[in-house]
Amino acid sequence: MINNLSLKNFRCFESLDISLCSGINFFYGKNGSGKTSILESIYLCSSGKSFKSSNIKSLIQIDKDSFLIKGYDNERGYTLQISKSNNVSLTIVANNSKVTSSKLIKEFPATAIHNNTFSFADASPDFRRKLLDRALFVSNDQFSETWFSFYRCLKQRNSILRGGSLKNIEPWDIKIADEGVKLNKYRADFFNLTLDELYNIIDKLDESKSTNYLRNIDIAFYSGWANDSTLSRIITNNRYQDLKRRTTTLGPHKADIKFLINDIDARQILSRGEQKLFSILWCCAQHEVLRKSFNIKASLIIDDIKSELDDSTFLVFLNLLKLLNNQVIFSCIDDHFSSKIELNFREFKKFHVEQLR
Repeated sequence: MINNLSLKNFRCFESLDISLCSGINFFYGKNGSGKTSILESIYLCSSGKSFKSSNIKSLIQIDKDSFLIKGYDNERGYTLQISKSNNVSLTIVANNSKVTSSKLIKEFPATAIHNNTFSFADASPDFRRKLLDRALFVSNDQFSETWFSFYRCLKQRNSILRGGSLKNIEPWDIKIADEGVKLNKYRADFFNLTLDELYNIIDKLDESKSTNYLRNIDIAFYSGWANDSTLSRIITNNRYQDLKRRTTTLGPHKADIKFLINDIDARQILSRGEQKLFSILWCCAQHEVLRKSFNIKASLIIDDIKSELDDSTFLVFLNLLKLLNNQVIFSCIDDHFSSKIELNFREFKKFHVEQLR
């Protein structure tokens, strides 16, 4: 996790140095004060990417030539430095060695919930797969090997299909089925662990009208193909349909996590605030699996927490914070935390962003 953060010429900050605690970190201030920029920089330390912009160059402060982010994990003694110049690609140095952005996710794991992705249930299947896979990448090197092997095979098979012929497709069918089964088991196992942790968290939350709906959601992992047949048989039997569509239509690349309430898609029933709270709970459950099963401490980043949450749902969030053992970093326009509330948390730091500049 990031304990010390230093920014130079990043977004609206010409210079900033802050110390984060390993528990709850709350940033508040009016719109445009820099709350999201701080959270964005922390997520950049985990992924080499921004959750707000696909153009990393746009993060450089106006009229400056480059930005610099420094992070430090004082528990492990890990150092991190990320820089971007106008005419040079992003440079990442961890513990004095250049690394790729994919290395960051293992060294400084974090999940971000923001206005574009606040709803885990309402997002695309691809988003839910990526969130699950991200946790697996952090925790299991064998998963990484299997994941890359499967998607390389998928790319080759789709290339053959686009060529309009089934010639030479059989070896790729076999390879896809073998790697796909292994990939699916990794996902299903981690999903089941996460589901157990989710229900454990829900059980600890105070029962109220704001949490009753959580107990009525049926959550199921979908492999990407029907469970009544093997992946090998599915891939073989679908050859001609896949040839017609020029792509592989079934398999782990179509996996999803489905949410139903009384056999109805939960998205059609839950309010936006309920969806956001559920997304937070699911991410917390994944992080608990990483902590308990793999001794990995991941950070949860939530931008504009009060957005979409009514007072009763926000109260559930406050109760949730008391249960968490991982680092949480979140923002809001107003200060909703009195000194009395702060005493309920194991560790709590509050930052008035306008006073940091």
